[in-house]
Amino acid sequence: MLRIVQVGLGAMGAGWANVVVASEKWQAAAYVDPDRKRMLAVAGQHGMPRGRCFTTLEEALRKVEADAVLDVTPQEVRKEVCMTAFARGLHVLAEKPLADSMRTACRLVREAARRDCHFVIAQNYRYQAEARKIRDLIGKGKVGTVGYVGVDFHKGPRFGGFREKMAYPLILDMGIHHLDLMRFFLGQDVAAVQAHSINAPWNWNKGDATVSASLEFDGGAAANYFASWVAQGAETSWNGTWRIEGSEGVLVWDADGVFLSSHPERRRKQRVAVENVAPQAHLLGAFARTIASGEEAETSGRRNLNSLAATWAMVRAAKTGQRVATAEVLR
Repeated sequence: MLRIVQVGLGAMGAGWANVVVASEKWQAAAYVDPDRKRMLAVAGQHGMPRGRCFTTLEEALRKVEADAVLDVTPQEVRKEVCMTAFARGLHVLAEKPLADSMRTACRLVREAARRDCHFVIAQNYRYQAEARKIRDLIGKGKVGTVGYVGVDFHKGPRFGGFREKMAYPLILDMGIHHLDLMRFFLGQDVAAVQAHSINAPWNWNKGDATVSASLEFDGGAAANYFASWVAQGAETSWNGTWRIEGSEGVLVWDADGVFLSSHPERRRKQRVAVENVAPQAHLLGAFARTIASGEEAETSGRRNLNSLAATWAMVRAAKTGQRVATAEVLR
C-alpha cells in the first residue's frame, strides 16, 4: 500500500482521515496538525500511534517514510505544506482551492513539475455519480450542442474560522466547485468573467458572500451563476440547481435528481448509479493510479489553474465592474 502523511485534522481533515482508513490503496503514515489535542482525538479513533502524530510536516518527514502528502489545510498554508513535500520528492493531493493567489498557484505547479511530483487538487464534486452522468449525457449528444448553463446556489452556513474572515468567501472557497463543474461538463475553459458582488444587509461574513456573474467559455458556451452563502431559507443542495441548455434539449440537475427534457412540460428522470463510495475515495483511488501510471491526473494542479483563475477573475470583475479575461490573471 502507498503511505500518505495527512496534514490537517480539523472538521474536513477528520472526514478525510475516515476515507484514508477505509482505502485499499493507501495507509496513513502520520498525522500533522498544530492543534495536538484535535489531532490526537482523530488519532485515537483510527489507532494512529502518538509517536506518529506531529505538529509540523518537517518533523513528520524526518521520522516516517511516505510516498505522498494529503494537504487538508486552509489555502493560505498551501504553499508551505506543498513546497515542503515537493522538496522531499513527495506527491501531493491537496484540498481546493489550489492556493491563496494565482502567483502562488503557478509557482506550486512549476515546482511540482520541476521535482517530477504529481500535484493533484481535490475537486471532489466531479466524482459524484450525478456529475459523471451529466458529463456522459452531454458527451453522447443527448442535448446537442450546449449553448448556455445556469446555476443557482443558496446556502447559509455559519462556519466560523477563516472563511468568515475572507474578503470573498463564497467565490474563493465555494465557487470554485461550481466553476470547475462547468468546465468538466462543457469540456471548455473559462475565457472571461463579468460579476457583481452583493453584500446582503444580514451578511455575517467580513467579506461579500453573494455574487451574480456571467462567464464566457473558450468553446463558445456561456453561463450565468448566482450564488449566496447567506441564504435565510429554502436552501439548495451544495451542488446548487443546474440548467444546461442545448440545441436538442435541456439537462436539469436539482435536489430531486438529473432530468432530460425536450418538451415544454415534461422531463425524464435519468438513472444514476447508486454509490456508497464518497467522492474523496474516488479521488484517492485516482491519485494512486496517477502515481502508478505516471499520467497527468484529471484534476492536476496544471489543469486546475483555469478553475482557480476563473474565481480570481470573478473577484477582479466584481471589484472593477469590468469584464476580466482569465488570461489576465494568469500572467
